[in-house]
Amino acid sequence: MQHATHPLLSQVTDQRLARRLVVPLLAGLLLAGCGGEPTEQPSANAGAEVQADWITVDAGEVDDTALFPGTVIASDQSPIASRMMGYVREINVREGETVEKDQPLLTIDQSDVDSQIRQAEAALAKARSGLANARSNYERFQRLYEENAVPKQQFEQMRTAYEVARGDFEAAQAAVEQARSQVNYAQIRAPFAGTIVQRMVDPGQLATPGQPLLMLMGSGDREVQVEVDDQAYARLDEGDSLEVSYRDADGNPASFTAEVLRLVSAADPITRTHTVKLSVPTELSLTPGNFVTVSVVLDQKAAILVPAGAIHDRGGMRGVFVLDEEDRARFRLVRVGQERGDQVVVLAGLRDGDRVITDAQGRLANGVRVVSGNAAEGDASS
Repeated sequence: MQHATHPLLSQVTDQRLARRLVVPLLAGLLLAGCGGEPTEQPSANAGAEVQADWITVDAGEVDDTALFPGTVIASDQSPIASRMMGYVREINVREGETVEKDQPLLTIDQSDVDSQIRQAEAALAKARSGLANARSNYERFQRLYEENAVPKQQFEQMRTAYEVARGDFEAAQAAVEQARSQVNYAQIRAPFAGTIVQRMVDPGQLATPGQPLLMLMGSGDREVQVEVDDQAYARLDEGDSLEVSYRDADGNPASFTAEVLRLVSAADPITRTHTVKLSVPTELSLTPGNFVTVSVVLDQKAAILVPAGAIHDRGGMRGVFVLDEEDRARFRLVRVGQERGDQVVVLAGLRDGDRVITDAQGRLANGVRVVSGNAAEGDASS
């Protein structure tokens, strides 16, 4: 006895069968596009020819480089602080202004200092009076002791009192000198010629000893300051040469070789990085504040180098065109790394012996036959 198949069940079965046929077909087409098989109809490009140059790549070792952002600073950059406590009364400079050595920068209100001077002078006057009285008693008791009119014990007491009064007078004199010297700190002057690059205080704010008020940058030598991690720091020594890249005044990429001047072994507790300072050639036009990038070689790794012009972008995917056994172009997806001048590091997607097209006289497409442009192949070894 035969059972009739429900129409809905038959439709579902047909859909499942169709999916089983279509999915492998789509997967094959995708793999063909990634692995070098044609993504276009073979008949469309089978008869086309393109004149092109290519290289035979060879895997080798390249530097595993880490990049760290750095800043150009002045070697004699210094914070300007006050040696006395008081309210900021006047600021004589502004950010970006060039100053000369000993030029007044700002003034601290010295009302408290004047009060301290008056107190010290009053204490000095009291100590002077006490010293005069103690000296008079000492000289009088000395004559009496010489005449055997007073016992030695009383004379020794007068002499001790005189020495104590003399010590108090000298201490009061020192206190007056110290109080008066604070007046010199009320006006802060530039320790060297340079440029004010930062102002951290405004008039009316309280300044305390050691608190940075201004940042003065000298006009002397320049340095690069960069923060590196533990791995990079462990591979650096003073005197090492590092590549530093930047952009010039026209926005063009440029680079120079810098020498490691100083290494700070203590890591920053927040960023866990170490401070490294590098030299800057005097002939460069870099100014303090310019941004640079410092390259530190960490290790060696296996990779393949290809010319930057060999990398193509197809629908947001990066790849190269390689030649198959029939000298036809096949697009190959690759994973690229850092740029090395006019070459690019290929980390995955190519093998030793692959022939990579570097320059074509026409449009490259899968299946196009390639004719050598100069009949000369080279090796792209690292």
